[in-house]
This record gives sequence, structure tokens and C-alpha cells, in this order.
Amino acid sequence: MTDSGIQWISTAFDTYCLTFARGLEIDELVRRMGGDAGAIREGLSADEAMDWSYEKGSVARLGTCGGWAFALEHWSAEGMERKALRDVSRGTEAVVYLNSGTPPRWFLYAEDGCLIGDFEPGWGADQLGGDDPGRLVPAMREVGLLLPDGTAAPDVNAEIKILEMGERHFGLTLPREVVEHGTLAAVSFVPF
Repeated sequence: MTDSGIQWISTAFDTYCLTFARGLEIDELVRRMGGDAGAIREGLSADEAMDWSYEKGSVARLGTCGGWAFALEHWSAEGMERKALRDVSRGTEAVVYLNSGTPPRWFLYAEDGCLIGDFEPGWGADQLGGDDPGRLVPAMREVGLLLPDGTAAPDVNAEIKILEMGERHFGLTLPREVVEHGTLAAVSFVPF
């Protein structure tokens, strides 16, 4: 595992909901997720975002990297909301990861307002959700989540494999030093 890409997040944080949107600016991502772009605060560390979440509820740290805007929620999961995902992906594409600290771990991919596919690692190709989940099957096979016959691959580190899929198939990356030890813009979301 390297400092580039996104696989490192599995060892940096116990829980997270990570939303990526291709080609959006941070303020637009916040609006599409149901937040107030005018309420974005600058320069919060992970610990400061956690303290703020005790006051405000759902808090996401924000940034851009590799042509994607991202929202990293350490203790909430607004990015998993289907309405938000449809809105975030309108006119573009979005990828969401959830690690709640215990199963499930989840992957969602949406494009232009439609949920293309979603799954929990360990599912076979015939169990994938979404409007066109077959589009994810080649990427799942490439990283070893699925065997050639479409069944779930046994004995894989599922969290690492879905993160690897984001790196390989979508080119996702995060600035590790800044995300883990630095400060990012942040916003509190009003629950849907």
C-alpha cells in the first residue's frame, strides 16, 4: 500500500463515508449533498471536525484531487443517501465508499442521476444492485473481488479491494498527508 491512491484510508481511519464527484468544485458538491456552501469553514483537522460534529451532527471535510471533489465524513454517512447520490452525480459521475467500522462496507457508483451499481463486498455478480450493475463486473474481476464465473472471491481483504477498484477503474486519489494530518475545508450537513 502506498501513500498515493485511496487504499491507505483503510488504516488511517476506523470509520468513514467517502464521496467523490468528477469535475465538481467543492461548493457545488456541498450544495448537491444538501449542505449550505456558504457555511463551509476553512482549515479543520480530523479532530476538529470530530469536535464540531458533536455540536452540529454530520460533518464532512472537503477537497479536490485528481479531477474529483471529495467529501470525507468520519462519523456520518450523508453521502450514502440515495437522493444526495442522484443529485451529486447529475451531469457527471460519483463514487461512494462506506466503512461503518463493522459490516457492511459498501460501494456505490452513480452516473448522471442514476445509481449504476452498488454492492457489499462478498456479493456475487448476480447480487449487485443498481440500474446497470454489470458495468462494475469487469472492474470487480480485475481487482479480485469476483472470480471468472461471477461468484465472490473468497478470502480477500474486501475493504482494500473496493478501494483498489476506485484507484484502478476511476483514478481516485486523496492527498494523504493533508487528509490524515493536515487541515481541510469542512461543512456541517442539515439532515435530509
